[in-house]
Amino acid sequence: MEEHTVTVRKDTDYIQQLKFMSHSSFFPRFISYLIDILVLWGVSQLTIVPLLTVFGVRDVFFGIEALSLENIATTLLYFIYFTLMTYFLKQTLGKMILGISVVSSKGTKLTFSQVFFRETIGRIISNFLLYLPYLAVLFTDAKIGLHDFIGDTYAVNNKYKEYTEVIQQEIREDKAEKLQEKEEYDHVSQRNF
Repeated sequence: MEEHTVTVRKDTDYIQQLKFMSHSSFFPRFISYLIDILVLWGVSQLTIVPLLTVFGVRDVFFGIEALSLENIATTLLYFIYFTLMTYFLKQTLGKMILGISVVSSKGTKLTFSQVFFRETIGRIISNFLLYLPYLAVLFTDAKIGLHDFIGDTYAVNNKYKEYTEVIQQEIREDKAEKLQEKEEYDHVSQRNF
C-alpha cells in the first residue's frame, strides 16, 4: 500500500515537472512576437499603405497625427491578425516558426472569448502599460503573462507538449496495471483469514 502511494506521488511530481517544461519561456515568445511584427509590417506596407495612397487618404488624421487612417488600419490589422490566427490555428506565423502554440489552461479547445480576451483585451492593457506585463513570463512558475492570465491560456512548446502527453499516457497505463494488481491482491487478501 505504501509503495503504491509513493509511486503515485512520484508520477504526479513528474507530470507537474513535464507540464512546467512544456510551457514556453520568455525569449522564444519574444522572438516569435518580433517575427509577427515584421510580418504585420510587411503586410501593412503591401496592402494598407498602397490602398490609402491610391485613394489619397494616407495623410488624413483625426485631431492628432497618431489617429491617422494608416495607424487605425494598421492597429486593426494587428488585433485581427493575432485574434484570428490564434483562434483558428492556435498560433501565429512567429509561433509556428518557433514551435509554440496557445492552449487553454483547462485543456479544452480554445474558445473565441478566451482568444479575444487574450489577444485583444490583454494586449491592449499590456501595450498601454509599456509592454511591462509581458515580463511576468520571466517570473511566474507557469510562465504566463497578463494577457495569458486574462485569457485563461498559456503558450507551450509543441515538442515538449507532445512528449508530456506520451509520457502521461504511459504513466496512466502503468498506474492502471498497478491498480489492477492491487485490486486483485486486495480481493484475494479479503478472502483469506
